[in-house]
Amino acid sequence: MIKFKVFFDIEKEESWLNEMLANGWLCSNINSAGIYTFQPTEDLEQVIRIDCQQELRKENKATYKQLHEDFGWRMVKEKSYDGTYYWTKSKDGNDELFSDHDSHIAKYKRLMKHASNWAILSFIFLMIFYGNDGVAPFFSIKSAYYTPGIWDKEGSVFLFAFLFETPFAIMRFIPPWLFLATCSIYITLYYRYRKSIQQFL
Repeated sequence: MIKFKVFFDIEKEESWLNEMLANGWLCSNINSAGIYTFQPTEDLEQVIRIDCQQELRKENKATYKQLHEDFGWRMVKEKSYDGTYYWTKSKDGNDELFSDHDSHIAKYKRLMKHASNWAILSFIFLMIFYGNDGVAPFFSIKSAYYTPGIWDKEGSVFLFAFLFETPFAIMRFIPPWLFLATCSIYITLYYRYRKSIQQFL
């Protein structure tokens, strides 16, 4: 089975994957486009955990993976572009990747770093593509129509020009909102992860 999902929050993603597992579907692959591949399983006594290790050096990856494998974890997927690791194992009472307060705090600090990096990247893309256009791309869809004099045309000539360019205008109008929304979501996650640290202090 294949499902499409987009997650900004790693903890919500982890919860969803475990819900799928509880319903008999074990995730076997995840790609960067948000496509999840599931295989049917009768072994419901498993758990999936996600870890974020953006700054894990290449020479330390083997040690990191071996350490988890020694404790019974099997890696489902590594997203090399953002350092996200997906792990699964049979439930044995030690079903968390992190067992003490310090490791939980370190985890949330990594998630804060992850969120801040994506917030900054979204803001940079917004500035690169729309910084010189002011606020026009946000509030005036007319500004997304580039055909000279399109609004002065009449009748069938206007209708043809309007219908022809509308798909392109939509593609110009929506992205700045998407970049702004993405930036806002990651900023919100950053502060939520920071708040989560307090329970371990």
